Amino acid sequence: MWRAGLLVVTLCAGLTLAQFPRECVTPEGLQSGQCCPSPTGEGRGQCVSIAEDNRRHGPQYPYAGRDDRERWPLRFFNRTCQCTGNFSGYNCGGCRHGLTGPNCDQRISVVRRNIMQMSTSDKQAFVSALDQAKRTVHP
Repeated sequence: MWRAGLLVVTLCAGLTLAQFPRECVTPEGLQSGQCCPSPTGEGRGQCVSIAEDNRRHGPQYPYAGRDDRERWPLRFFNRTCQCTGNFSGYNCGGCRHGLTGPNCDQRISVVRRNIMQMSTSDKQAFVSALDQAKRTVHP
């Protein structure tokens, strides 16, 4: 039975917009329950077990035991990367927000603009970029 479910997930993975990294959505990754792609560089992170949240679920989960969001991501994976220091990402290959550099130790200036103070053309460009991000499939 679980093999049929695995086959469906594997076949549909290429046809859907998934939230899992492609490196994890392989038959081996789904069978093992691990999403621990090789980190870019040493000392960036390690593969650890996910701690289950045992707190009582609120009314947003009306279908107890039948909703995949209920135990996310434990429904699919039981081990993931835990990044150290200023590293970030599913494989600890990036830097935390506002940092850059090979060791993620260089601050970068991040300027946030108030959308209410943007010109009409800037607002349209912003909304178009968001729309494109939602509709574009990453290769």
